[in-house]
Amino acid sequence: MKRNLSAIFFALLMVISGAVFFLQQAAQHRDEAASGAVALVTASDLAKLGSAGLTAGLSDQTIGVMMADVLKRSGRDGDRYRLVMRNGKQLAASNWPGEAAPRPLNLNEKPLYDLILGLPMEGAKLKPEALGAHAAAPLVVAGQRVGMVEIVQTSKTSGPALISPLQWGAIGLGILVLAGLALVQPKLGAWAGLALPLGVAFVLGQFTGANLATTSQLLLDNLNSTARAVDEAMRAVAASNGLTLAGDVARLDSAVVAGAVDGAALNTSLLFLGGLGALIGGFISFGAASATWRALTENPTAYAYVAPALIGMLALAFFPFFYGFILSFTDTTLLNQGASWSDRWVGFANYASILGDFNFGGNGAAFNYQNFYWTLGVTIVWTVSNVVLGVAIGLGMALLLNIKGLRGVAIYRTLLILPWAIPNYITALTWKGMFHPQFGAINQAIQAFGGQPVQWFDSVGPSFITGLATNAWLSFPFMMVVALGALQAVDEDMYEAARIDGASPWQQFWLITLPSLRPALLPAIIVSVVWTFNMFNVIYLVSAGQPSGANEILVTRAYRIAFEEYRYGYAAAYSVVIFLILLIYGVFQIRATSATEANNK
Repeated sequence: MKRNLSAIFFALLMVISGAVFFLQQAAQHRDEAASGAVALVTASDLAKLGSAGLTAGLSDQTIGVMMADVLKRSGRDGDRYRLVMRNGKQLAASNWPGEAAPRPLNLNEKPLYDLILGLPMEGAKLKPEALGAHAAAPLVVAGQRVGMVEIVQTSKTSGPALISPLQWGAIGLGILVLAGLALVQPKLGAWAGLALPLGVAFVLGQFTGANLATTSQLLLDNLNSTARAVDEAMRAVAASNGLTLAGDVARLDSAVVAGAVDGAALNTSLLFLGGLGALIGGFISFGAASATWRALTENPTAYAYVAPALIGMLALAFFPFFYGFILSFTDTTLLNQGASWSDRWVGFANYASILGDFNFGGNGAAFNYQNFYWTLGVTIVWTVSNVVLGVAIGLGMALLLNIKGLRGVAIYRTLLILPWAIPNYITALTWKGMFHPQFGAINQAIQAFGGQPVQWFDSVGPSFITGLATNAWLSFPFMMVVALGALQAVDEDMYEAARIDGASPWQQFWLITLPSLRPALLPAIIVSVVWTFNMFNVIYLVSAGQPSGANEILVTRAYRIAFEEYRYGYAAAYSVVIFLILLIYGVFQIRATSATEANNK
């Protein structure tokens, strides 16, 4: 019972604390959009007032006073404003603390002057800032932008909470009832740590979806009320200064706040939290946590010895992996990486885009070599061909070196292992130079025998061959060493018995040598497949995936997405897909071949 209670507590703590964070971030994003809408309305109204005043011949200082009066009458006198005039290059009015006006603009204030020309002829331009929603609108006289008014809304516009206190209370009551039933019924207790987090996450998602429309409408009503107050104050100030303004009161529509919170993405985020909570609850309720703690307490010395390695693995392997996994559910790019996680969260959109990418081009257009399935196909062909070549050449070399009485075998072994000993990036650059269309040794050899030089990197086939040749050179020594070690462990009596029974050399190889090599070769092949599948250096340094990315493999494509296109979230999802492909392959291959069992035998 104590274990079940702990499972429920920690699982729900994960779900509820994460949900509070996501909901706060979503509400903040919605309120920032609302504040931006108010700032746009305020800037537009002040610009309309300023344009009318300049047309009527009022001075810049008078217009600045009128703008301050509008903010005061509408209850927004805490907002900051600037009036910048283009013709005189001066700051005509400002209520920013410590900013004197009127005065000429300083050299470091040139962006204020330049901003005037970047504004639309009508309306305002919004730029979010840490201080608050920042909007600027032009002052237009006779069709010319003669200045601008800049607004930073420091008084926030806030809407209702996405989950009401009453709904939180209902969720809490439901948790207490279900947790009590789970504790009373021991058979249900172990499953409560799994079911309750998912149930709470589902209910939170339903409440949020139902509340979005209501809260958005309430916030929109508040925004329109604020817009009317600013408009009425602007018209009252204009009338007191003898100005008549045409046009209706600005009215904001539902689009202002409707898209500020992505309900589907928020619901996906909550369900994701529920899944994490269920994992934690199951880990505790089914005894895995207690077994782990018992192992740690019963064998403290052993775990103390492995602790440095474990900490290193956590810091250098597991943390980057899980960070990348979380990153794959976002649309993080170079431009938005400073935004909050909830603003960047897109759920499974990256995975849907990758696995749903069936755009192969064609129909008169160029073939789309960046398509995921083309790249996956190239990666599979690349991996299979390289492993086959590596195993065939390595096994052949091992058989030759295993010949009894072969003279100079130590020298041969040393020379043949050199490709593996040399750093692969040096080998890759060397082979790239050998494949140079004009100066490369391979083309010069072809020409020496009367052939024509090959433009190795201009078409798909030859470019693929350059990487294949390089990687075969790099990979066969590993297979040779593995096979040679296994060959030397084969009992010679089996060959002697086979020769007495009349077995041919081929039969001896097929019935004795290969079965004896299987326990050593199969794990080596599995490792070689993983290495080759992710052989970044050869592709990147030799062919660079040319032509037009046609020979990219998945790992080099993920690199280019991340560090050339700067789509970090999409690249992280790409990397997770690569990991899942290799995980499925590894599990299937080990079970299908019983490699580990054979090795143990």
